[in-house]
Amino acid sequence: MVPDNKSFFNNQTGGQSGLIGYLLISALIFIVLVGMHETAYLINMLILSLILAMIGTPLLYWLKEKGMSDFVSVGIIMVLYAFSILAFILLIYASGNLFVSNLPEYHSLLETRLAGLNEMLSKIGITFDSIQDLATNLGTISKVTVSLVGELSFLLMNGFFIFVITSFLLLEIPDLGRRFEKITNGEKRLSEKYQEMCNSMIKWLYVKTKTNLVLGACFGGLLYAMGVDLAIFWGVLAVILSYIPYIGLILVAIPAIILAWIQLGIGGVIIVAAGICIINAVVENVVFSKFAADDFNMPPLVVVVSLVLWTWVLGPVGMLISVPFTLMILIALSYNEKTKWITILLGIDK
Repeated sequence: MVPDNKSFFNNQTGGQSGLIGYLLISALIFIVLVGMHETAYLINMLILSLILAMIGTPLLYWLKEKGMSDFVSVGIIMVLYAFSILAFILLIYASGNLFVSNLPEYHSLLETRLAGLNEMLSKIGITFDSIQDLATNLGTISKVTVSLVGELSFLLMNGFFIFVITSFLLLEIPDLGRRFEKITNGEKRLSEKYQEMCNSMIKWLYVKTKTNLVLGACFGGLLYAMGVDLAIFWGVLAVILSYIPYIGLILVAIPAIILAWIQLGIGGVIIVAAGICIINAVVENVVFSKFAADDFNMPPLVVVVSLVLWTWVLGPVGMLISVPFTLMILIALSYNEKTKWITILLGIDK
């Protein structure tokens, strides 16, 4: 039988076209990521504004149910945001002043702790150089934490633009349903999908924020009960940095534990460290599970890759928004039949 050369040629051409298409899409994604990296300053403000708007959406609808207009509801939310930002700035200022005023005392206590630690460890063959290396590594982690706080402070300085963008986004949210219907040409099923997608993202942010508040309150409460300085500051920082998966609490816990060791000694630091581990385990495995649905879970590999990717693209702020931003993209992909296979491949589709 004579082979059908035309059919064979079409199959080969179709396969090559598909490969070229995937390569072009990959190149386009890479160009977009590089572009985001170069304009990270602007992108960070836009994404943070979007996330703040989503966090405020449940309160917006609750206020509207109470009979308030859109402008009044948004105004109340923005006043709450403004007070929260002002309180955070004042907390940083007060904590900084307290830390500086206590530096001589910390320095004296640190010398005492190091001398005792060196004497104890020298008996088992660990030299002071090893302790200094450990201190250097801990210092690196502390610098990362300071960098994140500095980045947050920098964004707060540009809070006016974030404030304005968030306000307009909140004003636009009540009208999204009608716009979705226009986009889908009146197809109710597609319109409902878009709205469900937005609601899923808003719900996750709301749940994560509640979980972080519980974690921060317990974290700060433990430090306060143990008599560690700056307990409120560490608690608030834990709320913010806990948006960073896996390492967020570690970044805030290590400086707090070091301060606990300086003030309380080895016995106190063991209690503090054990308490932090218990709090994290209970909050993440019990509280978050109670608040959240199973479909909010992402595989650890996806979480880690998103953390690395968005940190490179957007800098330190990318660490904070890596999970919500990735979840936003994945939810959008899962509601499109042509891209749903990606979420299934990643093990996210339920």
